[in-house]
Amino acid sequence: MISPKSETDLGEKIVIRRGRVDSVDLYEVKDTELELLEKGPPASFKLNFSIFLLSLAFSAIVTLTTTTVKKPILETVFVVVAVIGVFLGGYLLISWWKTRTSIAETITTIRKRIPPEALQAEIEDAKKPVVSSSNQKPAG
Repeated sequence: MISPKSETDLGEKIVIRRGRVDSVDLYEVKDTELELLEKGPPASFKLNFSIFLLSLAFSAIVTLTTTTVKKPILETVFVVVAVIGVFLGGYLLISWWKTRTSIAETITTIRKRIPPEALQAEIEDAKKPVVSSSNQKPAG
């Protein structure tokens, strides 16, 4: 067995301090869940683009209703931007709503892998004193 080094390559000593923990719960996480936690839900791109398009359409509608546009081509551009922004932004918003996955839901799914009854039973078992049946003295 390899013993851990107490000194680094430069000769400096490393101090390791450890705090005692009563118990540790380990949860198994799938690759897809880890990617979701790392990057966020893939549907968030749809939401961001939807907000952009709807904001753009709203700006075009406000511009058309509050000003008089003297050039017909410019008025046509504002109308096209408003119509495309509303329809495409609405479509992306509905699409995001149907496919959204919450990070909180993913974490809840991971936490449910250890039933609460098992956690409670382990906590109660850990609180019970350990009774030794042998009369051996501790080493040291």
